[in-house]
Amino acid sequence: MQNLKNTAILVAALAIVAFQAGAQPPVTGPGETKAIPRAADGKPDFSGFYNIPYTPNMARGKEQDVPYTERGRQAFLNHDSKDDPTANCWFPGVPRIMQSPYPAQIVQSRDFLVILFEYMTMFRSIPLDGRPHAANMEPSFMGDSVGHWEGDTLVVDTVGLKDAPWTWLDTAGHQHSDALHVIERFRRLPDRIDYDFTVDDPKMYSKPWTNSRPLTPLKLVQGLPPLLEYNCDENNRDVKHLMSNKPELDSRPAPPTPR
Repeated sequence: MQNLKNTAILVAALAIVAFQAGAQPPVTGPGETKAIPRAADGKPDFSGFYNIPYTPNMARGKEQDVPYTERGRQAFLNHDSKDDPTANCWFPGVPRIMQSPYPAQIVQSRDFLVILFEYMTMFRSIPLDGRPHAANMEPSFMGDSVGHWEGDTLVVDTVGLKDAPWTWLDTAGHQHSDALHVIERFRRLPDRIDYDFTVDDPKMYSKPWTNSRPLTPLKLVQGLPPLLEYNCDENNRDVKHLMSNKPELDSRPAPPTPR
């Protein structure tokens, strides 16, 4: 794992150098609106540090609008918050990592988009050549992501994700199956990134389910690194003290009644 992280850091560093050597600042003429930043190859430039809006519940108060299948509905109704996979320090998966309350850095080169997350010191290295997903992939926490351009929109396609109990879609406990397919779209605006993702999982949801949110530039604080150290180790020995949202299922005896 450590070697993999070191490799990712090296890839990110090389990408930063490549970007800094060839990035083009936005250019506007008199009376024109502010242009979006573009890289040396003319593609929108997503490089920078960004806030990721914390979205613990993809339903956003509209649970009645979630397009469940019956299997998906029962999986949500019967989940227990104390079983949240991230309590074990397991990687959150996609799309959940894009809903975490921690900032991230995006590093872009012609061939790759690398996202470095403060959360769990995790990364995503996404090739941008539209290659097919590898055949016979072993499911993993973060899956296999590949990107391609549709005009100025970057589309990222992710499959091969571990399902429950390894990952959930969000903190609220919306579940997914081994059929999960996530499609993300990144659109560069002058002052932010418009980001949306679609959950396509016909076993759990009767139709694709889309969420949208802005990624806004991170305000750097003098004296602090842009991304702070984050440590989370497996083998959490305190899981038994996590709060359940199903106390009626708690088998522990009730405390004695005070006299």
